[in-house]
This record gives sequence, structure tokens and C-alpha cells, in this order.
Amino acid sequence: FVLCLVGCGEVAGRVAKGRANHDHVALQLNETPWLEVPAPLAPEERAPDSIQFNLSGDWSDEQALAFQSAAKRRGVSVQVFGLSEGNARAYWNWQFLGDLPELPQTRAMLMRACDVRLPTRLTMDELDFIAAAIIAAADEVMGQSTRN
Repeated sequence: FVLCLVGCGEVAGRVAKGRANHDHVALQLNETPWLEVPAPLAPEERAPDSIQFNLSGDWSDEQALAFQSAAKRRGVSVQVFGLSEGNARAYWNWQFLGDLPELPQTRAMLMRACDVRLPTRLTMDELDFIAAAIIAAADEVMGQSTRN
């Protein structure tokens, strides 16, 4: 309760900035046929410091890894959940659970789900740089430009 009296305004401001940053980048990523930012679930109250998106269409593992590398060359670190070493979102890395079922649909989804950090301190120019780098990397790998 005491912490809320001292920091609630700052926390609310950071949450609002995180949502604005996320939505700004999401609008741009959703303009390309290669990327899709899922809409929030109805009961979800987001406080994002990153953006998650999916590689849309028919991507191979090699293309997904090439996309990750192409984004990195442009200065943006993209994690593909199922292809990034030790990613905590990939259930097969949850050694504490013991034997795990195969879950092929979940595995396939994780092989094309991506994450990029979006700290709240970023400016609009920096957010635009990140979005452009991600889109350019997808365009490069999938062999066509979707932006003029």
C-alpha cells in the first residue's frame, strides 16, 4: 500500500508508455504479409516491455533463423522462441517437468513466434527504426519488398 502511494503514478505512466510503444510498432509490423502481432485477449491488461509477433505464411526453420540474423545485422535482436537456445517460452526447455508430451501444434507455433524488447525509454524514432529493421529483415528473407 505504501509503495502504491509513492510509485503508482510512475508505474501507471510506464504501463501507458509501454502500451503506446507496443501498439505503435504493432501497427507497422501488421502492414506486412510476413508478420502478425496477435490482438490482445479480451480480459488481458497488458503492461508490455516487448512485442511478440508471429512469422506469417510458409516459413522454414532456415528462413526463420535467417530472419533473426538479418534483423540482428540491422541492429535489432529478435528471439524466435522455438529456435533460440534455452528460451523459457519453449516448453521443451522446462526440464523441471520431467517427461513432456510432444504437443506438435504448440511446438509449431513456438517455432514461428518472436519477441523483441521495447523498453519504455525508447523514442518514436527508435521505435520506427526497430519496426523498419524487422520488416526489412522479413522482406529480405522472403524475397520481396512490401514497402515502398
